[in-house]
Amino acid sequence: MPDAAWSFPAPLVSERLVLRGHRAGDLDDLVVFHGDEQVTRHTPWPTRTRAQTEVALARRVQQQRAAAAGEALVLAVEERAGGTVIGEALLVREADDAAVLGYAIRRDRWGRGLATEAAGTLLAAGIPAFGLRRVTAVVVPANLASIAVLTKLGFTRVAETAERATFALTPGP
Repeated sequence: MPDAAWSFPAPLVSERLVLRGHRAGDLDDLVVFHGDEQVTRHTPWPTRTRAQTEVALARRVQQQRAAAAGEALVLAVEERAGGTVIGEALLVREADDAAVLGYAIRRDRWGRGLATEAAGTLLAAGIPAFGLRRVTAVVVPANLASIAVLTKLGFTRVAETAERATFALTPGP
């Protein structure tokens, strides 16, 4: 199993999306969903002002590799047609072979399968590249759309409280 820093040497490309490291020029696009209460009600970060999003973006620009447990590899989700950053997808390194998946998509793009495509693209690249044997995701139980995304990707519910549902994916050999 690899124990080197997790990173991708090139952007990840799917039918409609490009997953790549964040850039300073992403700010205007990030403000759209970082500042949207409907998006952030299901994220671990609060609704942000432009200034707060700028600080978060500066952090994300540095999160293009995860060298140790607790570090996150955070990628911008960009539409291939037009180049708009419409979300983020990430893997938080829990151990050399385990990660937590996260994602957020801006509201005006909901319902198009883009979260599934972004998360699926990240998993399809990350599982073999990093030797992942377990991937988890945590969602608010009321977030039925995110639960549907995880189910489509093959995750199963492994625990639930009133505040959070935990899903797990155990990739095959």
